[in-house]
Amino acid sequence: MPYMAFRVLISTPSGYNAREILLPLREQLEAATDIDAVQVVTPAAPWHKELFPSFGDKFSWHTNPQDESGHRALLEQLKPDVVVTPTVGLDVLDTRILRAAKQLDIPTLTFVASWDNVFKMERLFSKGHSGSSKAGGGDYELPDHYAVWNTMNKEHLLAVVPGVTDEMITITGPPRFDYFAHHDRIPSRNDLGKYLELDGKESCLIHCATTELYPFTYVIEALAQARDGNKLSGPVELYASVHPGGDIAKHRVYESFGARVRYSFGRRDTALHPDFKYVPTDEETYMLIALFTHTSVLVNQSSTVAIESMAADVPVINVKYGKPWDWLGWRRSMVYRDFQQHYLYITDEGGTSIVKSTRELVTAVNAYLDDPALHKAERMRTLQKMITHTDGSCGTRLLDVIRAIV
Repeated sequence: MPYMAFRVLISTPSGYNAREILLPLREQLEAATDIDAVQVVTPAAPWHKELFPSFGDKFSWHTNPQDESGHRALLEQLKPDVVVTPTVGLDVLDTRILRAAKQLDIPTLTFVASWDNVFKMERLFSKGHSGSSKAGGGDYELPDHYAVWNTMNKEHLLAVVPGVTDEMITITGPPRFDYFAHHDRIPSRNDLGKYLELDGKESCLIHCATTELYPFTYVIEALAQARDGNKLSGPVELYASVHPGGDIAKHRVYESFGARVRYSFGRRDTALHPDFKYVPTDEETYMLIALFTHTSVLVNQSSTVAIESMAADVPVINVKYGKPWDWLGWRRSMVYRDFQQHYLYITDEGGTSIVKSTRELVTAVNAYLDDPALHKAERMRTLQKMITHTDGSCGTRLLDVIRAIV
């Protein structure tokens, strides 16, 4: 078969989307001799040198036009051989690119960027929007092909997407989890301690992953009281990570309990574009992997970071109770809904400890500090179920799907 170089167009509507496709695939895209050019269509194009300084000449950067006809004209100019998007319309810019590509008979692939996005797609199909607000645009366009994290995603797509067939869906796993396999590039525990300005090198690190969906102060306070009352198995330090899309000012109160509080690495206080406040560099990404690797226990409510903690073989605790005297608020919260719906994917294998009181929380922390291997088999089983490929090959598999489509 004669050698044929081809062009890939990747839609990157936000920094979060960059983390899922563009950033983890960069090195492989640059090294691929059969990929002649990578065309990135993104609102961040005017600032690509500042936001994506490590990207080489193979990448060209193009600002999203204002409407569908503009997107069609752009694709006619660029002539990509395949178009890749992170959503089918959870971001309206993806809708326009997919629609323009289909009008021009350019093959399209959507990598469903998160393990829970098929649930959001289902709400998009039924309600015209994916979240609690209708501000998202309420439009979508289905691609020719899909790549997903796992078997559950594939089965869910087959159940909710009109006209989709088994052959249109490939399970690749998420490329951003490949970083966990790059052991020689993950910083040491000492380097992590310096980065976070932690006090004790020998202390056990408890990572508290907060959310914007329900308060977290009662969890931090309970852990601090157990620490100060010598009820934990050895010295510990508390680190609270704040979602990069959250408001860190609401979480500063944790510092009064001796916790270190920071945004997830890669968040910028000032942004050249409002949708690109979160664009982690390679250094920040590997430092984030170091955080998961060198943590002793992860404490969270219902967060995706549970999967990342499992990828580092670190125990996970899910807090399934609300703050005192807030039974109604807890039952109405999105966190409570998560536990009843898609978060069951993460908890139903027994890979996490689900706690329903402060006493159970402290008991679970001590159990993991005393025996980090507790629930190891269940964690590994859950991890394999969620990301499918744990050997660092997800990016390669996604690129192979792109090649097959071309």
